[in-house]
Amino acid sequence: MLMRLYPAGILRGLLGVAILSALVVLGSRKLIYFDAALVPYLIATVFAVFGSVYRYSVWLSRPPTRVLWQRSLALVFNKNFFANTALVFKAVFENMVLQKFIGRRSAYRWVMHFLLAWGCVMGFAITFPLVFGWLHFAHPTGDAYMYQLHVFGFATMIFDPYGFIGYLFFNSLNFCSVMIIVGCSMAFARRLIHPGEMTTQTFANDILPLLILMAVALSGLCLTFSTHYLGGQHYRILSTVHCWTVVSFLVYLPFGKFFHIFQRASQMGAQLYIKEKQEGSLAICPKTGEGFTSQVQKGDVKTILRELGFQFEPDDQKISVQDLSPAARRQLLMTTQHQRLKGKFDISGQ
Repeated sequence: MLMRLYPAGILRGLLGVAILSALVVLGSRKLIYFDAALVPYLIATVFAVFGSVYRYSVWLSRPPTRVLWQRSLALVFNKNFFANTALVFKAVFENMVLQKFIGRRSAYRWVMHFLLAWGCVMGFAITFPLVFGWLHFAHPTGDAYMYQLHVFGFATMIFDPYGFIGYLFFNSLNFCSVMIIVGCSMAFARRLIHPGEMTTQTFANDILPLLILMAVALSGLCLTFSTHYLGGQHYRILSTVHCWTVVSFLVYLPFGKFFHIFQRASQMGAQLYIKEKQEGSLAICPKTGEGFTSQVQKGDVKTILRELGFQFEPDDQKISVQDLSPAARRQLLMTTQHQRLKGKFDISGQ
C-alpha cells in the first residue's frame, strides 16, 4: 500500500521549524548564549516540532476534527464571545490544569495522571528555554559568589545559589523526575494488576511510553546523584545516556501516545457544543416531536457523514436518520427488521 504524504502538513511543519529556529537565534542573542553541548536536544526538538505540526495538520484535515475546529471557532467568535471564551477557559482549567476528567474515574488514576502530566509539563517549561538559550545563569559583575538569571539575554534577578531560590532553580528538574517516577510506577502497577488493563494494553501504545518516561526521569536523577554523592564520577557516561533517553522521547513524541497532549486541547471545543445544545435551538424529531440535540450539531454530523461517503437519506424521502431522535431510530430499526423478516420480528416491545 502506497503511503501518501500531506503536502499542506509538510509546509506547516517546515514553517514551525523555521519559526522555532528564528526564536532560538533571537532568544539566544544570535547563539551567544546557546550551549553547543545541547545540540542533540535541539535537533531532536526540531524533529519533534516538524512531526507534531505535520501530524496535527493531518488530524485537523479529517472531516470530523476539521468541522469540530471550525465550529468551535465559530461558536467562540459570535455575539456571546465573552461568555463562550470564559467557558473555554473554565474547561481548560478543569480538564488540563486540575485533570478533573480523570478524577471522575478514580482517585488513584487522578493522582497517577496528575503526576505524569504536570511532571512532563514543568519539565518541558524548564528544559526547552535552557536548550534554546533563552535562559542562562551567570555571576553578576564583580561578584563571584551570587548568581544572576538572564532571560533572552536580559539580566534579571540575583540570588544566592545556596539559598532557597537557588535550591528551587537547580533542583526543579529533580522534582519533575520524582513526580514522573511515582506516576510511572503507579501506571505500571495498574497495568500489571488491573484485569481490564491487562487484556487491552499493547506494548507500543501503553508500555513503551512509560518505559521512555521512566528512563528520562531516572537518568536525570542519576546526574544529580553523580554530582552530589560521587564527586562527578561517571557523569559523562550518565549525561550521554540521559541525552539519548530525552532524544528518544522527543523523536517518539509525534508518533506515539504522547501526541494526545496536543489533541486534548482541541477537544475543549466539545464544551461549546454542549452549551449550544442547552441554550441554542433544538433539532425536533419529525416522528416523535421531541428535541434531542442542537440544530448546529445535527447539521455538522450530516455534513461530516456526507463527506465521508455515507448516505442516510433515502432517495424517495427527505428525512435522514440524523433527523430522528434515538427513540425514533430504534423504532425505525425494529420496523425495518419486521419488514425484512416478513413479520417474524416482534415490534410490540413486549
